[in-house]
Amino acid sequence: MRTPRPFGFLAAVAALLLVLATGCSATQPSAAAGGATGDGWSFTDDLGATVTLGSRPDKVAGLSDVVYSLMNYGLRPVASFGYSDLATDPRFADLDTSGVVELGTTYGEIDIEALATAAPDVIVTHVYPTDTKGTVDQTQPRYGFKDVAQQKQVAAIAPIITIVMGGSAADVIQRATELAVALGASADSGPVVEGNAAFERASSALTAAAASGVVTQPMYAEAANVYVAKAPDDPGLRMYADLGMTFVGPKPDAYYWDIISWEDYDTIGGDLVLYSQRGFGPEQLAKQPTFAATPAAKAGQVHPWVFAGMDYPSQAAYMTQLAGWLTEATKVS
Repeated sequence: MRTPRPFGFLAAVAALLLVLATGCSATQPSAAAGGATGDGWSFTDDLGATVTLGSRPDKVAGLSDVVYSLMNYGLRPVASFGYSDLATDPRFADLDTSGVVELGTTYGEIDIEALATAAPDVIVTHVYPTDTKGTVDQTQPRYGFKDVAQQKQVAAIAPIITIVMGGSAADVIQRATELAVALGASADSGPVVEGNAAFERASSALTAAAASGVVTQPMYAEAANVYVAKAPDDPGLRMYADLGMTFVGPKPDAYYWDIISWEDYDTIGGDLVLYSQRGFGPEQLAKQPTFAATPAAKAGQVHPWVFAGMDYPSQAAYMTQLAGWLTEATKVS
């Protein structure tokens, strides 16, 4: 979820066969995924940059969205930065974050000195495309960095590995999994294998639940406006749509978000609302008359839009929730 900003070893990677169900089939990870060999360690990221080191990185830092997925695969980052502190980020509630240095809890806020002290071997982050075609503007900072100058400061400490948050989450998850395996997660047992199996089950459950035709509206809300997400432009939503979910139709004049005033919010439609946890929550939404008056709100069909990590375990858990909400929901709009 792109929040509006207002104003391992090579052999292990090759062994990783991620075959997904219900139309979201993953291909076998390529050798470009990287890993450790007799000559050292390397990984080629989604921007085509190859990071080469003398040995597999032991210390990883990065955007909380990415390190969260690495932790779900059993890895331990040394530092993170992101939108909020780890203690209040609900995704980390069941993870042991002790020992993870928090470099910043606001977008673009990174303590460079603390990062240098943590001495990571590599730094991981995302980048979002600038249009539906998946274009990435490499003149702009990657996600999590305030500007290019700050990104250069970070890159001077350790090389940056970037995963592109474009297309379907099925592809993004595969790349994130390849990265985790290259960094030491097992491709033959544990969270990777168990998570993939859970993902297959959740995919089937979501497809079955989505057959009801309930229309979902994913949104981020703040005091000034509501941002309604366009499912084709968000990897997670696009994957859920590929699995059968129906989303409100996007307007064609903007990428990723339709920006709606609160006065016009009740024109959006949808039987079920998914609200971003990074914006207004249920209590704040209920205070908005145009929200409270919608059929979805009146029916109590309002649930969190979780930025589930781009990894099999967390996506499986969230898709299972989605399937449950869709099963319970009725068409009201």
